[in-house]
Amino acid sequence: MKKLDYQYALKPDWQSDARLEKQTTDNQSNIVNLTLSDNTGFAELNPEQYTWLLSFTYQSTHKKKSGSVCVILENNEQNTVNHRQYFEAGETGTRYLNLSGLLADYQTLSQWQLVYDHCLLMPDATLLGFKKPDIHHGPILIIAPHADDAELAAYGVYSDFSDQVWITTINAGQNVQSLDRQYITGLDDNLKDAVSRKAKIRAWNSMTTPLLAGVKFERLSSLGYFNLTKNTFYNASEKQQNDSVCPELTPAISRALNTMTLPNDESNISSGKRLVDDLASLLDQIKPTSVFVTDPEIDPHPKHIMSAHALALAIQQSGHIPDRVFMYVNHLRKIKKFPYGPEHARTALPPWYESTSKFGHYSCYSHQLTLKTQKEKVVSFDSMHDLRSKPRIQKMLKAWWHKKVLKSGYQFYGYHHYFQTHIKANEVFTFVDGKTFSDSLLQKE
Repeated sequence: MKKLDYQYALKPDWQSDARLEKQTTDNQSNIVNLTLSDNTGFAELNPEQYTWLLSFTYQSTHKKKSGSVCVILENNEQNTVNHRQYFEAGETGTRYLNLSGLLADYQTLSQWQLVYDHCLLMPDATLLGFKKPDIHHGPILIIAPHADDAELAAYGVYSDFSDQVWITTINAGQNVQSLDRQYITGLDDNLKDAVSRKAKIRAWNSMTTPLLAGVKFERLSSLGYFNLTKNTFYNASEKQQNDSVCPELTPAISRALNTMTLPNDESNISSGKRLVDDLASLLDQIKPTSVFVTDPEIDPHPKHIMSAHALALAIQQSGHIPDRVFMYVNHLRKIKKFPYGPEHARTALPPWYESTSKFGHYSCYSHQLTLKTQKEKVVSFDSMHDLRSKPRIQKMLKAWWHKKVLKSGYQFYGYHHYFQTHIKANEVFTFVDGKTFSDSLLQKE
């Protein structure tokens, strides 16, 4: 059994020791009661105004089957997938159960029970409460490193707040590994044409998919940068970057549909400085109170790390500092199955193993998605060319095996693994204030 504790630099606004005790003395029972040490303190709160995470010690009891924990509500409902959260097979250690959106009042909690399968829950636990940020007021800017990153991480957020959301996509996403990896096989017979076409398609994806959720077209922008890394900001910010396959490629290829005017529209150069200028201009024009961007500590994708640093520099350059910066994770080191479990299950923070952070401490926000919104999110994925994975025989067999033989609850809406991992009942973020985000990243450089 592999021991691995999830650790985070979390700073809850409220917490209490808790106990997970079996309902009966029957060793065969897989039901525990959840009780709190600080009942009085909890009773004084409005649970709906908080994100709730239960920190507990998890122990898998199966080498291959994922452990799961499900909340039983007052009506004994326990089979609804959006009340269940899944964890690693063959592992033990500290885990976090997302209870957000399920706490109506203290009386409900006093009757709360958890059902667990293919795992054991140790008695000692801690309930952590994080005051929900007020994102209802003021503009929201979502920064997507690539077309589809905003949908993967925050479709529910931008759907629920569509009348105040702005989305900008940084990278052209033009890379084509080979001609047989085109979106449409055999469409282009040379790599240069394929690269140019892919850049146009991904810009079109980023500028049209949010319309499904009601985001206004004039609030969308595609910036078309390429070949930028974190180091380009600090070591070669003025240097023009060229695509190795298509040297004549410029950001203009991605900006054809933009209605917003940005500083690099005329110079049309892919460089670190130009990107920071554009983001600073967006901050000044939109004046967002909330900004969403990729987590530069946990998400290992170089373009995602670059995007966070670009935002930090833009905040420093801009005259506007957002109230808060939310961080999301779409990639993990050596992990492709998180969030675990079938579509529509619950999820919490991504696996991480450090109790300290360059941001000092951060808070947590869980955004609940209705089943209707989750299904709309499926449609948004299908509208993205990069997520239209081909139905290879191995994937078709896996889908058949899970649905017909294992009856595991997977729907397999699409053949790309994101259709399973990112169609969940929650979208979960960490966040800090805008000044802390910018200062913390830049002081380390």
